[in-house]
Amino acid sequence: MAMANSNSNNCHSRTLRRLMKSCWMPPQSCTELSRQQHQRDREEEEEEETSFMDLLPDDLFAECLARLPRSSLQSSMAVCHRWHQLLISQDYYNLRRKIGRLENMLYVFGGAGSGLASAVYSKNSKSWKAGLLFSARAINVSSNGWLLDYHTCHNSLLYAQPAVVGNKIFILGAIPGPGCGSLNYTLVYDTWTKSLIRRAPMICTRKKFACCVISGRIYVAGGSLRRDSTREAIVNAEEYVPGLDLWRPISNMPRKRYGCLGASVDGIFYVIGGLKFGRKNRFSVQPYAYVSSMDSYDPKTDTWLKTKPLPMGGCVIACAVMGSYIYMLCSHAVELSLWRYDARKDTYSRIKSPPIPSPLRMDNVLKFCCVTMGSFVYIVQVGGSIDDLLRRSGRCARGLKEGLVLIYDTKLQEWCRGPDLPYVKNGAACAVVEC
Repeated sequence: MAMANSNSNNCHSRTLRRLMKSCWMPPQSCTELSRQQHQRDREEEEEEETSFMDLLPDDLFAECLARLPRSSLQSSMAVCHRWHQLLISQDYYNLRRKIGRLENMLYVFGGAGSGLASAVYSKNSKSWKAGLLFSARAINVSSNGWLLDYHTCHNSLLYAQPAVVGNKIFILGAIPGPGCGSLNYTLVYDTWTKSLIRRAPMICTRKKFACCVISGRIYVAGGSLRRDSTREAIVNAEEYVPGLDLWRPISNMPRKRYGCLGASVDGIFYVIGGLKFGRKNRFSVQPYAYVSSMDSYDPKTDTWLKTKPLPMGGCVIACAVMGSYIYMLCSHAVELSLWRYDARKDTYSRIKSPPIPSPLRMDNVLKFCCVTMGSFVYIVQVGGSIDDLLRRSGRCARGLKEGLVLIYDTKLQEWCRGPDLPYVKNGAACAVVEC
């Protein structure tokens, strides 16, 4: 009743105010008067709507905003402080997942020469959307004005590793640029606000390392240092706490691994494959040698568990997790194979190989990424070329980049070809985000 009286009083006072203004305002054109009055009425209505939203309890308020389309989230965060704080909270993210407002999106980032570019694949539309994320002349990725120059953007993701926490993609790695040495960095891309910010760098300036996310924390291990020209494989490992923006060391791995891969299953960090080699100086070079084993780390006890052998041979070049399974893409010089590891049963099984003709002729920068969405495994070619495939498809030119996308249906156990990846130079960061 009190609220009704209040609304009635507001209406009466507004009518009286209009009447008084019409009597005492100086003469002016009716059109201008009508326009100003309409503007004031609209502002008053907006104030009433805002005050009504402010009266809602937090849980009901969140339920209303959880129905917003993803395209409106960026502008909604600018409404007021309360909206911004709610929309960036973990509770809001969990609520959108609960009501089915999240969708899996495949992001591929790369340098574009003039900035950072991206290609985004939607499983629902089965198509790619490519574009320039940030221009090199305008990128400002930190509050203290840290800018990316041409060389930084051009080579920024050459050795990067992605890690997904909620709707954010952490891009970790070293930027080897002409004249600037190696820049250790951590960038965070928010898929809702479309913003790029800088965070604390890793303790070790490393490249070609293993990376995974466990319980909202990021773990990295192995790789090689970029502080000098030795490029020797390392055993160092680190943990990152996003809430504190803090990197801290954890126990070292049992053995050196360079070019290794990371995966997490049931709270265990698996470091897979890699090479064991290093260049002591320009006169002494150790030969390449595959590490045909897998180490595992338990964050709860900060201990490395028993090393497990890899039965597939060759080199594991990409991996992805689906439930308790780790899918591993392996290179055998002239062919590719796909294996599945059951972390709970500790068993391996070889599944149907990707439909790429063999024998293959691969260039030195050929790179594949492996991700999972739902019950599908996606293999994306983010760099290099497969010359024999080019010739068999009727093209004679060598060195072209195909951008293959191969999709494996784990239920039907069949492969199919997806739409090719749009060209993204030095594409290296490939991740699936539920956003």
